[in-house]
Amino acid sequence: MADTGKFGSCCDGLKDAIAGDDFEPLIAVDEDGVLYMSVGLLETEQEDEPNMVDHPVFFCPFCGTKVQSPEEVDAKTGGQTN
Repeated sequence: MADTGKFGSCCDGLKDAIAGDDFEPLIAVDEDGVLYMSVGLLETEQEDEPNMVDHPVFFCPFCGTKVQSPEEVDAKTGGQTN
């Protein structure tokens, strides 16, 4: 998991979710420094286990504070989000 940087500075709920194992990998910061939340599972024929479907988090799911913008995510990922 990447450095969480500014994520979790808005409230204890997000800080605890990122730092703890209870929510991992549901809420995580990837190697590009983008905060993602898993929103579903995708089953594939080639793998035994389903793949997680992740989406960038723009607002804290606990307190509603804006944590990143679509432009920041695009800049960090080169426009290639998961």
